[in-house]
Amino acid sequence: MSAAISEQKKKKKILLSSVCAPFGVKYGDGFGVSYEGSWQVLWAQGVFRPRATTTQWGIDFIAENLDAPVVTLHYPTLKKFIAELKNNYDYVGIAFVPSTLHKLIPMVKAIRSHAPDTKIILGGYGTVLDDSIIGPYYDHICRNEEGVAFMRRLLGEENRRSFRQPDITQRQTLFSIPVTGRLAYIFAGLGCPNGCDFCTTSHYFKQKHLALIPTGKQIVETISEIRIRHPDITSFFIQDEDFLLNEKRGRGFLAAIRDSRLPPLSISTYGSVKALSQYTPAELVEMGIDWLWIGYEGKSANYEKMRGKSYQELFSELRAHGIGVLASMILGFDYQNQEIIRQEFAELMDLKPCACQFLIYAPTWGTPLRERLNNEGRMLPMPVEEFSKADAFMLAFKHPHLGQDEMSGIQKELYREEFRRMGPTAFRVIENWLIGYKNLKDHPLPRVRAKAEQYGKDAHRAMILLAGSKGFVNEKTAQWLQQLIAEIAEATGPQSWWEKMASYLIPGMIRFTQFKTRLNIQEQPEFTRRRFRC
Repeated sequence: MSAAISEQKKKKKILLSSVCAPFGVKYGDGFGVSYEGSWQVLWAQGVFRPRATTTQWGIDFIAENLDAPVVTLHYPTLKKFIAELKNNYDYVGIAFVPSTLHKLIPMVKAIRSHAPDTKIILGGYGTVLDDSIIGPYYDHICRNEEGVAFMRRLLGEENRRSFRQPDITQRQTLFSIPVTGRLAYIFAGLGCPNGCDFCTTSHYFKQKHLALIPTGKQIVETISEIRIRHPDITSFFIQDEDFLLNEKRGRGFLAAIRDSRLPPLSISTYGSVKALSQYTPAELVEMGIDWLWIGYEGKSANYEKMRGKSYQELFSELRAHGIGVLASMILGFDYQNQEIIRQEFAELMDLKPCACQFLIYAPTWGTPLRERLNNEGRMLPMPVEEFSKADAFMLAFKHPHLGQDEMSGIQKELYREEFRRMGPTAFRVIENWLIGYKNLKDHPLPRVRAKAEQYGKDAHRAMILLAGSKGFVNEKTAQWLQQLIAEIAEATGPQSWWEKMASYLIPGMIRFTQFKTRLNIQEQPEFTRRRFRC
């Protein structure tokens, strides 16, 4: 016993933290910076934007995979952060990105003032910044490598090849109502071999993919392990930049799903045209995939990842199988002017994605795009105190056709126009469920039929939200919702009396959510403190 106590005393105490709250433009943040994953995509949808706090999962992943005692903080205030420093940590690590440098600096100053003997570690994509900028703010830095291996080396721990998955779950709300079951995160890989010139993720890891979970079978085993702890969870977000690009791992995942006794799953992940073209849409449904984030980029971008099926064919197949698509479009390629951007936007709208992201071509530190624009003398000056604007909502270089203000205006116009034309993303997803149910309910494969049955149940329950929302959308969207309700009822049966009664409560919840937003109530992330081995 005494030997074990002595060994524990030798271990260093670690604190890992996200940057501090509060968030928002009035606190010095760029428009695109948020603690909510939905903000950068759905900000223009207002009260119809699903809400959920996205924690800084990387620090929990590192904490889970060390031997030393670790505490993690997600979105503390500076006051709470300073109070935590009084627990005498040997190391404090902070994860940040270039656009949150202004949040990092006060935290470093607090450490130097309140815990001068504590060593400071910087991590995250903010470490792509040059030492001339961030050199004064760290004692150790995890730069261009995976964080667990870095920390194990720093602490003198054995660098094992396997990783344990942290227990991270999330629940979304819409109109202040929990509208989905809990979602569990699975961290399957880092980095991306596609090498797009603007992508920090790809070039941070030198265009290599690091498989945190090497095989598809092991990913399914991880899902099963999570369900042992949380039997109610069937929704998973697989964190991997292009999850199905490695076809061997993807098909191993499909085979393991087929061999499992898992219920129909709801899996969200990232995918490229190149990766997804390797599979039939029915195979994706068997896997449980029903939400994909796909880079639409620009019509003439010509990235390698865009090769395969046409966007029209791929998006049409996915929609027909109930799979929702979040399409990410880039504004600011040299070939684009206002007319071309609007033409590409119109073509994207014809593909009927469930959601769209419109980001300005961003020459992030450490990417080939930034190097090229620097060599061409086209980078616009950005002093350190303006790094918060490096959030893909501001043009950072001289464009041949468009100025800064013009580009930002077009960007926000597209977000608003997409919402006006297509209606709320949440309701587009419901329509996809209905389409998937109709097309797949008689499919010959049992797992696909089971997924179709789930689509139908989810669409039926969602009629409550649709009926109660008609008074808060434009006339065109209201007509679409009425038609959608009728189609769901025809396909899955009419609403019960209690479902009809519940729909009358939705307008009140919408007004309540609008009231909270106006008064800035619950508009900041919930603080989370987690302990690992201590």
